[in-house]
Amino acid sequence: MLKNLDTYFDDFIIDRVTDIDEQVIINNKDVENLKKECNDLFDKVLNSLHKEDRKLILKYEEKINETDIEYFKIIYKQGFIDGLETVKSIFCNFDCLNK
Repeated sequence: MLKNLDTYFDDFIIDRVTDIDEQVIINNKDVENLKKECNDLFDKVLNSLHKEDRKLILKYEEKINETDIEYFKIIYKQGFIDGLETVKSIFCNFDCLNK
């Protein structure tokens, strides 16, 4: 049961982050400019390297992306849990005041 819940939650996080990217972040000019700058710099570095070194830096980029995905999944999950705890605390305090 816990494994299924974790899998469901991980899928939910990926879907939600994708939605946020497609609906919010993609329309943010600051993020768009930063992504363009990063891509331009990466292309310059990549083009300045020999073929073997290009493979190495592409592998490095792949690992950085994998790390970032795990990092943001953990942050999102903790934020979600914190939100649930906050709601629980608010309702508990509200119920306690009405007794």
